[in-house]
Amino acid sequence: MRLDPRFPERRPPAAAGFVLLVASAALLVTGAAPAPPAAPQDSDAACSEIRHLRGPAQAEVLSLARILALKPAMAIDLSGTTGEYCLNTGGPVMAHFSDRPAETSEDIVYFVDAAPLVAKGLRLREFPAIDPKLGTMKPGTWYRYEGQGTEPHHGRELKDHTWLMVAVDVN
Repeated sequence: MRLDPRFPERRPPAAAGFVLLVASAALLVTGAAPAPPAAPQDSDAACSEIRHLRGPAQAEVLSLARILALKPAMAIDLSGTTGEYCLNTGGPVMAHFSDRPAETSEDIVYFVDAAPLVAKGLRLREFPAIDPKLGTMKPGTWYRYEGQGTEPHHGRELKDHTWLMVAVDVN
């Protein structure tokens, strides 16, 4: 594979991942039902944000946009409930991105389906249970959710789902 010489081979800072989702969410459908077209000034602002990104950060936003264009239903708008956008691939991993990263230490929350890991011997009870109150995760600490009670990042109970979760604070 040939690399484009305009883009150096280095990873962008973690904040670029967050900018990636926010910018993409502004441009793409953010729920199961199609959203109404953005007002011209909203669309212009989103495009401006993407144009100001450089190198791999801009390329990453565009990569995510192309992926979501293939399956827009993966983008779920939970901003009215939890202040987050969910990227749910329908597979064993999903990610939530905060709409207001300056107000939380849970800028990105990764969810990993724990069931196959438990089947291989993972002792789920050794991880702390997730607090049902949003904003209480310590970044870098893994938590468990066993399908009972409110899962704070979805704002509801997720029956029959067992997740390991970790938060990332990009600040």
